[in-house]
Amino acid sequence: MTALDTIQEAEPVRPRLGETTYGKPHRIGSNFTARHFSESDFGGRMDPLLMVDHFVMTGPTFDPHLHAGISAVTAVFEDSTGDFLNRDTLGRNVALKPGDLYWLAAASGAAHEERPAEGARVHALQIFVNLPARLKAGPARALHVRAADVPRLEGRGHRVRVVLGRSGDVSGAGGTPEEMTLLDGFLEPGGAFAQALPEGRHAWIYAVSGRLSVRCGEEERLLPEGGALAVGAGSDAELILEAAELSHFVLLAGRPIREPFVKRGPLVMSTVADVERALAGYARGEFGFFPA
Repeated sequence: MTALDTIQEAEPVRPRLGETTYGKPHRIGSNFTARHFSESDFGGRMDPLLMVDHFVMTGPTFDPHLHAGISAVTAVFEDSTGDFLNRDTLGRNVALKPGDLYWLAAASGAAHEERPAEGARVHALQIFVNLPARLKAGPARALHVRAADVPRLEGRGHRVRVVLGRSGDVSGAGGTPEEMTLLDGFLEPGGAFAQALPEGRHAWIYAVSGRLSVRCGEEERLLPEGGALAVGAGSDAELILEAAELSHFVLLAGRPIREPFVKRGPLVMSTVADVERALAGYARGEFGFFPA
């Protein structure tokens, strides 16, 4: 056997930037329309995100419902009108305002109800964030980030709200179960914005409106309105977002969990038995009650 016989082909380097994926249209009655994204669309690169719905809601749509094993996050956009009424079995009764965020870390189990106030038009993201197994059995808790408390970055053709985590020298809210960055940004024609992606983090970028390009090193993808892409974890990287037209984007970044899970609607647990326990506990009223 010669030395050449022992040489193995190197595995191809996987691109950091995934392909552009478009949200699936989803409508419920006349009060709810959405673009729906699922973790199954991104080949594992959306982790720890499980689902994102970009929605507009103008009237009550969903009955009170249980979550378990995840965080259910509502990020209300600034162009919403009126209040988004949120009550949950933690005893909270909150009127979310345009630009607010509400993070319900359901863990072992919590139920909530969200509905627009009379005459409101709610434009928002609903985001399901997975929890690692070690946190799925813990008590539920919630975080409310008010729009007035969200810092902004303004520069060459960009305005970016740092809702969660960090961008450059600016820190948004903390206190989420696991580290998470959420940026709500706007690019003017010819505008650009750079975001550092630390080692070992996935990112997910969505074009709410307009069209932009995303660069990571030598890679580049076009992201038209309604499209999203995932950025694979790796070494420290810089993501460059540029736009030739007025654009609105959301960037989410976090450390992937990479654990198996069982999903039954808004319940995501480690085993089927855990799902059944959560449902039985809810039926017995173990997770609290809604405020009047």
